[in-house]
Amino acid sequence: MSGWCEIHRTTSDRDARRVLREAISAAIAEFPADDRLAVNVALGIAPGAQHALLSDRVGVLAERLSVSERTARRRIDRSFSRLAAEIEAGTRPRDDVPDPDQGWFVKRLKALVRLDTPEPELIEERLIVATREGLTRISAQFTVPRTEDGLDGEREVAADAQHGVRIAAAEREGQRHFRWLLDLPRPLARGETHTFSLVIRVRDGLPIRPSYAFVPLVTCESFAVRVRFDPARPPRSVWRLDRVPVSVLADPPQPGESLPLDGAGEVAQDFAAPQLGYAYGLRWLPQDIP
Repeated sequence: MSGWCEIHRTTSDRDARRVLREAISAAIAEFPADDRLAVNVALGIAPGAQHALLSDRVGVLAERLSVSERTARRRIDRSFSRLAAEIEAGTRPRDDVPDPDQGWFVKRLKALVRLDTPEPELIEERLIVATREGLTRISAQFTVPRTEDGLDGEREVAADAQHGVRIAAAEREGQRHFRWLLDLPRPLARGETHTFSLVIRVRDGLPIRPSYAFVPLVTCESFAVRVRFDPARPPRSVWRLDRVPVSVLADPPQPGESLPLDGAGEVAQDFAAPQLGYAYGLRWLPQDIP
């Protein structure tokens, strides 16, 4: 911490608190307003939030954002995850090549999963925000989940840029994980936004797990998913995945409240402020599963 905000061991407590507050303010300067408020209230920095108990400060945030205390706590968790990433980036030794996994966050992600096509198809549109000056390259990742029988082996996945980026390189990590380096059409200034879209197709003809889960690896402010099912093979049941631990995704399905298909054979769900490291999306039971 001292290397991040330059607190010397001889610094007085009062001066140390001042330096720390200034460093935190600088680190969250580009955060969305609600996230900045979450950090300041949780730390007791914001006026009117100087309560001894965190639970009381969560209540203050919930009141100011007009949300439930559960949502306020999620907002705090998300904001501090991003703050930790900013601190880590500030203390990491610099090299000549910027890390494409850092220097940006997702303001909005919209995912369309198509199961009515010859091969499973995912269309993702992202609105990103640059958090460093001159952002030119970012990354995208995709994992084909292991099927429940565990017999799927090595998978074949292809990605195509619909608009807003060019795929500079494709990387495979293991049998089922894929990563792409994406070049932006021009350098982005700090705070500037940009929209791009990728199409990802599973090309091997093997079965897929009956679910789509998004696990944020960088901050994402909002996420929307729509699954379009094959009208000849509608699912028996579809339910929402909301803040599910990633390890649970491999467990046998435990259906939640069933969501109806609309007239186009689709189910859509929205998620506000998904938390880093948890899964969000939809899971379903195929017709041939009792």
